[in-house]
Amino acid sequence: MCAQQIIKCLIIILLTIGLVSGCSLKEESADLFGKYYKLPHKIIVYNHGNKEEIDKKDQLYHQIIQLLNQMFAKVRDIGITKTAIDEYNEKQAKEVLALEFIYSDTYEFHYKDWRSEINSEYCRLFIPLDRPSNATEIFFGNEEKYFNGPVGMFVEPTELIELVNSSSK
Repeated sequence: MCAQQIIKCLIIILLTIGLVSGCSLKEESADLFGKYYKLPHKIIVYNHGNKEEIDKKDQLYHQIIQLLNQMFAKVRDIGITKTAIDEYNEKQAKEVLALEFIYSDTYEFHYKDWRSEINSEYCRLFIPLDRPSNATEIFFGNEEKYFNGPVGMFVEPTELIELVNSSSK
């Protein structure tokens, strides 16, 4: 083999390695979820009266983020819903099934669609899972409360609910 053929072979091998490694799944990647939100410092799982805090070291944390990525990939329509949340609804969801993402910093969020626009800061996200047949809603919050008008994904969170329910057994 001449030097030119060896160089061509090496380039092909390097390109193949680059393509294969680029296609691998990264468990803690925030691919689609991260397009809208930052990865949380910790996640609180509320499941039928039980409360479990998990952080980035926990496998469940990565499984939740991975499922959210898959949900975002399936979604055709992400939009601002007209749903309101108050202390009663928040408490009720936490008694059944919900996720709360806690951040160590405050982040800005900007979302605009043809109907409305959100410009807000958040240090918590709240995802009630107590109504599985409804759109998945993600409420923004500060240290004190959650805000009305969450971003909704029109996909049922069935797999996310199954994961959370199976993790508490």
